[in-house]
Amino acid sequence: MIKATKADIKRFMKYVDKLPNGCWYWAGGRSRGKGNRKWYGSFRVGKRTVRAHRFAAEVLAKQPCPPGHHRDHLCCFSMCVCPDHIETVTAEENQRRKMENKKNGSCRISK
Repeated sequence: MIKATKADIKRFMKYVDKLPNGCWYWAGGRSRGKGNRKWYGSFRVGKRTVRAHRFAAEVLAKQPCPPGHHRDHLCCFSMCVCPDHIETVTAEENQRRKMENKKNGSCRISK
Protein backbone atom coordinates (compact mmCIF):
# COMPACT_ATOMS: atom_id res chain seq x y z
CA MET A 1 0.00 0.00 0.00
CA ILE A 2 1.24 3.46 -0.87
CA LYS A 3 1.39 5.82 2.11
CA ALA A 4 1.02 9.42 1.03
CA THR A 5 0.66 12.73 2.80
CA LYS A 6 -1.59 15.64 1.82
CA ALA A 7 1.56 17.33 0.49
CA ASP A 8 2.24 14.29 -1.74
CA ILE A 9 -1.30 14.46 -3.14
CA LYS A 10 -1.03 18.19 -3.78
CA ARG A 11 2.33 17.69 -5.55
CA PHE A 12 0.88 14.78 -7.58
CA MET A 13 -2.02 16.93 -8.82
CA LYS A 14 0.42 19.57 -10.11
CA TYR A 15 1.47 17.04 -12.77
CA VAL A 16 -2.09 16.28 -13.91
CA ASP A 17 -3.68 17.90 -16.97
CA LYS A 18 -7.38 17.11 -17.17
CA LEU A 19 -8.34 16.50 -20.80
CA PRO A 20 -11.78 17.15 -22.36
CA ASN A 21 -12.28 13.39 -22.94
CA GLY A 22 -12.05 12.67 -19.19
CA CYS A 23 -8.48 11.37 -19.15
CA TRP A 24 -6.03 12.90 -16.70
CA TYR A 25 -2.78 13.24 -18.64
CA TRP A 26 0.32 12.67 -16.53
CA ALA A 27 2.78 15.48 -17.30
CA GLY A 28 5.39 14.39 -14.76
CA GLY A 29 8.19 11.84 -14.95
CA ARG A 30 7.79 8.68 -16.97
CA SER A 31 9.41 5.30 -17.39
CA ARG A 32 9.02 1.99 -19.15
CA GLY A 33 8.81 -1.40 -17.51
CA LYS A 34 11.08 -4.29 -18.43
CA GLY A 35 10.25 -5.41 -21.96
CA ASN A 36 7.42 -2.88 -22.12
CA ARG A 37 7.10 -0.49 -25.04
CA LYS A 38 4.53 1.74 -23.34
CA TRP A 39 5.43 4.72 -21.21
CA TYR A 40 3.89 5.05 -17.76
CA GLY A 41 3.97 7.97 -15.37
CA SER A 42 6.30 7.73 -12.36
CA PHE A 43 5.94 9.56 -9.08
CA ARG A 44 8.24 9.74 -6.07
CA VAL A 45 6.61 9.15 -2.66
CA GLY A 46 9.11 9.32 0.17
CA LYS A 47 12.03 7.12 -0.87
CA ARG A 48 9.90 5.07 -3.30
CA THR A 49 9.10 5.65 -6.96
CA VAL A 50 5.67 4.34 -7.94
CA ARG A 51 3.68 4.27 -11.15
CA ALA A 52 1.48 7.38 -11.26
CA HIS A 53 -1.67 5.43 -12.18
CA ARG A 54 -1.13 3.15 -9.18
CA PHE A 55 -0.79 6.18 -6.92
CA ALA A 56 -4.06 7.58 -8.33
CA ALA A 57 -5.93 4.32 -7.81
CA GLU A 58 -4.58 3.51 -4.34
CA VAL A 59 -4.35 6.98 -2.81
CA LEU A 60 -6.99 9.08 -4.58
CA ALA A 61 -9.62 6.37 -5.13
CA LYS A 62 -8.58 4.15 -2.20
CA GLN A 63 -8.65 1.03 -4.42
CA PRO A 64 -6.28 -1.63 -3.04
CA CYS A 65 -4.48 -3.94 -5.44
CA PRO A 66 -4.36 -7.49 -4.09
CA PRO A 67 -1.42 -9.75 -4.95
CA GLY A 68 -1.70 -11.21 -8.47
CA HIS A 69 -3.78 -8.28 -9.70
CA HIS A 70 -2.93 -5.48 -12.13
CA ARG A 71 -4.23 -2.01 -12.88
CA ASP A 72 -6.03 -1.81 -16.22
CA HIS A 73 -6.53 1.48 -18.05
CA LEU A 74 -10.13 1.37 -19.27
CA CYS A 75 -9.25 4.18 -21.72
CA CYS A 76 -6.20 2.24 -23.03
CA PHE A 77 -4.03 5.33 -22.49
CA SER A 78 -1.04 4.38 -20.33
CA MET A 79 -0.34 8.01 -19.36
CA CYS A 80 -3.85 8.48 -17.91
CA VAL A 81 -4.05 8.75 -14.12
CA CYS A 82 -7.80 9.36 -13.78
CA PRO A 83 -8.96 7.03 -10.98
CA ASP A 84 -12.28 6.48 -12.83
CA HIS A 85 -10.34 5.07 -15.81
CA ILE A 86 -8.33 2.56 -13.76
CA GLU A 87 -9.71 -0.81 -12.74
CA THR A 88 -8.12 -3.55 -10.65
CA VAL A 89 -8.25 -6.89 -12.47
CA THR A 90 -6.48 -10.25 -12.35
CA ALA A 91 -3.31 -10.62 -14.37
CA GLU A 92 -5.18 -13.02 -16.67
CA GLU A 93 -8.03 -10.55 -17.27
CA ASN A 94 -5.56 -7.75 -17.94
CA GLN A 95 -3.80 -9.90 -20.57
CA ARG A 96 -7.13 -10.95 -22.13
CA ARG A 97 -8.23 -7.32 -22.44
CA LYS A 98 -4.87 -6.34 -23.91
CA MET A 99 -5.22 -8.98 -26.63
CA GLU A 100 -8.87 -8.01 -27.25
CA ASN A 101 -7.87 -4.37 -27.64
CA LYS A 102 -5.12 -5.30 -30.12
CA LYS A 103 -7.56 -7.42 -32.13
CA ASN A 104 -10.55 -5.05 -32.13
CA GLY A 105 -8.81 -1.71 -31.61
CA SER A 106 -11.42 -0.77 -29.04
CA CYS A 107 -11.37 0.29 -25.41
CA ARG A 108 -14.01 0.40 -22.73
CA ILE A 109 -13.70 4.21 -22.51
CA SER A 110 -13.09 6.22 -25.69
CA LYS A 111 -9.96 8.38 -25.79
